[in-house]
Amino acid sequence: MGKLDKKQLLWGAVAGAITVLLMLVTYVVGIEKGKETSVLSESQNQGNYIDDKEVYIAVRSDCTDYDLRTEEDHMRKYCLNYIDGETAFSTLARLDQDSEEFSFDYDESDFGVFITSINNYHPDVKSKFWAFLVNGEMSMVGVSDHLVQDGDELGFRVEEVVF
Repeated sequence: MGKLDKKQLLWGAVAGAITVLLMLVTYVVGIEKGKETSVLSESQNQGNYIDDKEVYIAVRSDCTDYDLRTEEDHMRKYCLNYIDGETAFSTLARLDQDSEEFSFDYDESDFGVFITSINNYHPDVKSKFWAFLVNGEMSMVGVSDHLVQDGDELGFRVEEVVF
C-alpha cells in the first residue's frame, strides 16, 4: 500500500464528511429504503430505555485484561474479540447477537447504514444522532465501510445536529 499524499487525504476526508452529511439528511427527510423502524422521540421512550448516551466497544485479540468499569452513568463499555475482515457494522451485529445487555437498530440507504438506536435509546432525529467514532476521532466513513483493526475502540455518542 503506497503513501497517501495530502491531496488524497483531503479528498478522502471531504468525501467522508459529505457521506455522513447525506446520510443524516436522507434520514431526517425520511427517504428510507431499508427496513422500517418506528423512531420514538425521547419523551416517548422514557421508562423503557437505558440512559446510555455513549457506548464504546474495544475490539482486541484478548479481552481478558480489558476494564469494563466506568464512572459515567451514561456510558457503557464492551469488549469483543477481534475477527479479521470484520466491519464496524458486523461487529455491532455480533455484539447484539452475543450480549443480552446490548442492542441496536439501524436504517439502510444508498449511503450505507445509519444507526438509529443503541440499547433502546432513540435520539430525537430532528436534533440528535448517534455519532460514530474510531479510537476517539469522528470517523470519516460509516459503520458499514469501516474495517475494524485489532485494538480499535469503536465509539458511539449522541451528538447534537448542527446546521
